Amino acid sequence: MGIDLPYFAAKAEIRDYAQALEQLGFHHLGFSGHVAAALDSPWPAPHFRFDEPWHEPFTLLAFLAGVTTRIELSPAVVLLPLYPPVLAAKQAAEADLLSDGRVRLVTGIGWNDKECAALGVDPATRGRRFEEQVVLLRRLWRERSVSHEGRFFSLSDVGISPRPHRLIPVWMGAGPIAGGGWPGPAALDRVARMADGFKLAAPAAPDHERAAALLSQLRGQLDRHGRDPADFGFEARIVLRLAPPPQWRELTEFWRHVGATHLGISTRRAQGGVAVQISNAQKFAEATRDLW
Repeated sequence: MGIDLPYFAAKAEIRDYAQALEQLGFHHLGFSGHVAAALDSPWPAPHFRFDEPWHEPFTLLAFLAGVTTRIELSPAVVLLPLYPPVLAAKQAAEADLLSDGRVRLVTGIGWNDKECAALGVDPATRGRRFEEQVVLLRRLWRERSVSHEGRFFSLSDVGISPRPHRLIPVWMGAGPIAGGGWPGPAALDRVARMADGFKLAAPAAPDHERAAALLSQLRGQLDRHGRDPADFGFEARIVLRLAPPPQWRELTEFWRHVGATHLGISTRRAQGGVAVQISNAQKFAEATRDLW
């Protein structure tokens, strides 16, 4: 059972929330991030402000690794096309080493064309760049030196040190917000071919029957690609502000029954300060803990 980190700006709020959730026994903490915003982006307005406190995910990951001791840390999603693959591999490796192996990296291509362009990336190439990057991340974590000549990246005997003690799990998120958070066929195929797991987008979570059908579809795709669905993770979501307390146990039991490996509570857009959010998390924990 996991939970999201709300969009807190202050260091003390982030620290207090993360430590409280760890003490409550939650297993994983998810958090999103961006590098830049643009005033004329078609989304997220009106859902988010231009100056929403998006933290850079690797920086936030390092901070959370330093203020917690047990809870799994799940940056979700890291927009890989915004980063050179060697830098992303190094930052993830450092965080995993310094947190004693507590990183689950959830990756995606992102929605904000203006953010991509501001960082020197052609938005039209995001998907192809992303696939090449995921391959390189895993090689850089595993191999002492890497040589690679691809469409977007060229490496000649390049390595990072220290390397992580394991292959960091690389999950994927997919599904445009404008489309309700549901991944299209190409994105779903990429997940089935390349990911260690899939994290459901929060906008798709309220339609849990359709989300369960998506899990079944993913299992079929995995089988077609010669992969064992039993080795694949699926994180379902409960959007706390849209799920009244009487539904909490029912939804938790539903996702256990259909075989989700992870369940995350979406609180990112919840109202109220850190004390309110900790109280809400505690109430959810008290109501469902025996089902975790």
